[in-house]
Amino acid sequence: MKYLFLLLLSLNLIADDDYSLRLAVGSSSASDFDNLYTLHGLNKSPYNTFAYGLEGGYRVMRNMGDLPLDLFVKGGLNYFDENRYQPNFLEATAYFKIYYKLDILENQLRIGLAEGISYATKVPYVEKMEAEEENDATSNLLNYMELTFDFDMGKLIPFDGLKETYLGYMIKHRSGMYGLYGGVKDGGSNYNCVYIEKNF
Repeated sequence: MKYLFLLLLSLNLIADDDYSLRLAVGSSSASDFDNLYTLHGLNKSPYNTFAYGLEGGYRVMRNMGDLPLDLFVKGGLNYFDENRYQPNFLEATAYFKIYYKLDILENQLRIGLAEGISYATKVPYVEKMEAEEENDATSNLLNYMELTFDFDMGKLIPFDGLKETYLGYMIKHRSGMYGLYGGVKDGGSNYNCVYIEKNF
């Protein structure tokens, strides 16, 4: 893990900073997505399961329409630690993500929103438990969303290696989009995550 962190810090600026690499870790939440993004449900699920992710991306549009909006296409792999409730497994994600950039107090804050798909080799345990409680279906393939908030550490710490290195908070979300995916109407899962992301 420390070698991947050092890799993020040592990447030189190439391709006009259009590539990104992110490391994330998060724990499952007992709250619904709407409770999390309104900051009313920042908690852990009773199952204490975790997700660890490595994701990469490419910026396809910068400052869309002369607005502070960047569009990325991204994808990656996530490892789910199921805390011995079931075997651990992998998840693959592919999605588009838009960032709104705010320059505040000599730093850059970004708010990101992603939409795409998630395929998990096993259904997360938290999703199984919720499906049982609500008499809902489960599916390996679900809609994927994430909401992120981050800031540029390179503008806080005067070190070239940290330029465009972002530290942030993420809500990682899987759902059936009201039955669109696998008949999953109300189920899904949410993870509260922290991450570090490098543009290079």
